[in-house]
Amino acid sequence: MPSTWMTYEELAVARGIAVKSAKTLARRHHWARQIGNDGKVRVLLPEGVTVGPSEAPSEGLTVGPSEGPSPIHELQARVAVLEVELAGERRRADTAEADRDAWRDQAKQLAQAQKPKRWALFGTRR
Repeated sequence: MPSTWMTYEELAVARGIAVKSAKTLARRHHWARQIGNDGKVRVLLPEGVTVGPSEAPSEGLTVGPSEGPSPIHELQARVAVLEVELAGERRRADTAEADRDAWRDQAKQLAQAQKPKRWALFGTRR
């Protein structure tokens, strides 16, 4: 199998593990990481790395026959994706608020500059 780029969420779903476990796995094996244009981190799985569910049995815990990733893992992967999207939206909202404040300050300055001075209206200063 050639080297493949996968997000942590994709890796977690493919192996049937949690997203946090996928991050730990990538860190432990020192796999290359890269942030994509969509803001998601992708890891490079080298040749020979299996993408299917982990072969290591769990520590004496058996849930029963599994026909793919559990709904919990799928939900955890979806939550991780939503957390990344939420962080992006928060950054966008912060930027919009900063722009709004800058425009408000500029409007106040312009309004202040256009106010007529009392002495200019009546020709005398006090």
